[in-house]
Order: sequence, then C-alpha cells, then structure tokens
Amino acid sequence: MSVTPIGIFAQATGKYTTEATNGKLGKQDFLQLLVTQMKYQDPLNPMSDSDFVAQTAQFSNVEQLTSLNSTIASLQSIGMIGKSIQAYAADGTTIKGKVASVNMMSDLPSLMLEDNTLVAMKDIFQVSSGG
Repeated sequence: MSVTPIGIFAQATGKYTTEATNGKLGKQDFLQLLVTQMKYQDPLNPMSDSDFVAQTAQFSNVEQLTSLNSTIASLQSIGMIGKSIQAYAADGTTIKGKVASVNMMSDLPSLMLEDNTLVAMKDIFQVSSGG
C-alpha cells in the first residue's frame, strides 16, 4: 500500500487545504510536504538520493518562480504610473483615478492614486492611457 505525500501531509498536520489566499500550493506548503514525506518515510525503504535531489531542485524552482512573479508584478505596477484605472473597492464599489505612485512595502505592490487612495493590482479591471 502506498500513501501519497499529500495524504501524509494532511494526516500529519490536519491541513486538507492549500494557501487560504489563493487556493494554490506555495513554497511553504511545498517545504512542509517535503519535510513530512521525509519524516514518515519507511526506514527500510528510504527515499533515494536522486529522488531527494529532484525534490530539492523542484523547491529551488518554486523559489525562483516566486521571485520572478514578484519582479513581474513590480514592473507591471511601475508601468501603471500616469495611467487611469478603474478597480473594485472592498465594498464592491468602483474606484476610478489616475495612478500617481507605487507602494512596494508589501509582497505585492499597491498603487497610490492622485486622491491618495491605495489600490491593489488584483482589484484593477480597466486601464487607460491617462486623462
């Protein structure tokens, strides 16, 4: 009988869901899966060196992709300066304005409009060249 690493992870941690924010596995989830898999491996049939190296390389790829996504988001947000945007507010209303600057203090950049309203990139649904 074989048990999948995700099944082992779920049994060991009680977590059956992924990142709450976006429903996808993140680097922390991947690392926890790897550690849990190593913790519960069969001592008489341990993970081979090549399997461990492959999983470590996959973790490295996840790290690089995360960094690349962050860089792309930063470049996209900088390109929004001077553009007029429309975005959804937390209460469901529409925010309109011209982007004055970019705030990069968090993982994901947010846009500061001319009226000092902060808008998350994920909430934007329309961009125009200005005006």
